[in-house]
Amino acid sequence: MEEFEALNLIRKLESVRGRHTELVTVYVPAGFSLDIIRSHLLEEKGTATNIKDRNTRKNVIDALEKIVNELKLIRSTPENGLVVFCGNISEKEGEPDIEVWEVEPPAKSNIRLYRCDQTFITEPLKAMYSQGNAFALIVLDLREATFGLLEGARITVLKHIKSLVPGKFSKGGQSAMRFSREREGLIRDFYKEIAETAKNLFFGKELAGIIVGGPGPAKDNFLESGYLITNLKNQIKGIKSISYTDESGLRELVEKSGDILASERITIEKELVQKLMASISRNDNMSVYGVEQTRMELKNDNIEMLLISSGLNDQDRNEFYYAGKEKGLKTEIISKESSDGLQLYNLGGVAALLKRPSKH
Repeated sequence: MEEFEALNLIRKLESVRGRHTELVTVYVPAGFSLDIIRSHLLEEKGTATNIKDRNTRKNVIDALEKIVNELKLIRSTPENGLVVFCGNISEKEGEPDIEVWEVEPPAKSNIRLYRCDQTFITEPLKAMYSQGNAFALIVLDLREATFGLLEGARITVLKHIKSLVPGKFSKGGQSAMRFSREREGLIRDFYKEIAETAKNLFFGKELAGIIVGGPGPAKDNFLESGYLITNLKNQIKGIKSISYTDESGLRELVEKSGDILASERITIEKELVQKLMASISRNDNMSVYGVEQTRMELKNDNIEMLLISSGLNDQDRNEFYYAGKEKGLKTEIISKESSDGLQLYNLGGVAALLKRPSKH
């Protein structure tokens, strides 16, 4: 829920455009002194008096003053650091509206930044919301390997490679022993390529873990080969037997990894949508879907849980989210990226599980 609101704010900030370089962004690292930041901003305020354009000069100085005053109200830097955005968001020339927003990052930040620009600098903050909760996915056999990333409910294909390993039997007059030696050499080469690709894609990334899958013994033989660097091998959370090693194999791997992903968004969202679909299938009147039907049950205080698709238009998504929050309802944002999330989106983008049977 906090993430939804933060990302909502980021979308709002990204829509703001300054007439000149009058939008101020400040990133304070975790553990860094706010006194130093305040002193720095007061110095920048002095420098801003040299700005030639009168309106820009006033807006920058006013923004810096507002940030300094806000920071005086904060005893110490929050545990994960602090990000402050401040600037003139008025659309009318000569009628400034200086607004300030403070955000504590979702994880410890080491970023220190001060910038005056025509836009707020939101990318570093946005990136923090996808760090540390992604699973690396590797599916392989002796023919091919596919690498992917599971972030929330979204599966992204990163790379697909093919091997030069022939089948088990020689087609020509080559001796069986020589063919076997050459085949084993090509298998080793392919395992090395898989390991090198994994290193290039995943080493140094903040991951929740790595899951490996594939048909037959190739996946186990690869892991026992010793080619995968220790840092990545130590992050392996599970090895699963699956049928495919292409993009569909990545999806199958996630499906088969429910035990590993039990607390992850993709599993939680799947369970919620399936609960909704089961109610619809039973025709028990304990659920509704679509904007109008859900809005009606919300008005009647008959909602147990709200399910809102990330693909719903901004206006409706925010309406239902904040209405649900105001009423103290359990509200879930369901990603459109998964197959289950797509079902909710196709039902109108919003649905609800009810307290009592619907009369409509």
